[in-house]
Amino acid sequence: MRPTGLLVKIMIIGFLVGSTGLAGGMVAAAHVTATGSSGCAKVAVVAKPRLNTQAGSTETIQNQITNCTGKTEVVQVKQKLSAQLTGAFNGTFTLAKHQTVEITQHIPYVCCGMYHATDQVFSTSGQLLATGRGGWTFA
Repeated sequence: MRPTGLLVKIMIIGFLVGSTGLAGGMVAAAHVTATGSSGCAKVAVVAKPRLNTQAGSTETIQNQITNCTGKTEVVQVKQKLSAQLTGAFNGTFTLAKHQTVEITQHIPYVCCGMYHATDQVFSTSGQLLATGRGGWTFA
C-alpha cells in the first residue's frame, strides 16, 4: 500500500486487513457504498468528540476506506472540509482485496459552529464508488 499526495497533518496509523464490517459498525459513522463494473469501496468518517468546547484543542477525524472487491483495487480519495477549516487530504491508495486503510487527522479548534468532513472515493476511471460524511460542533 502506498499513500501518495497526503498532507503533512495526516498520519496513517494502521492498516486493517480483512476488517469486514468494522467501518460500518462504528458509532456515528456515515457511509455510502456503491458498486459498479470498475470497483467497489466503503468509506466511513467519524469525528470525536461530537461536541468540542475546549479552545486550543483538536478534533480527531478518523477516515476508513475499504476495498469491498475480491481483487486489488486502486482508489483515489478526495476530501472536503467545511469552508473555515484547512487540512483536507487527497490521496491514492492501492488496496488488496477487502483491505482497509485508516487515516487519522487532527483539526485545530475553530470557534464556533458545526463542521463537516466529506470523503469521496473514486476508481481510477473516475467513477464515484463511495461517499462518507462526519460532523462535529466546536462551541
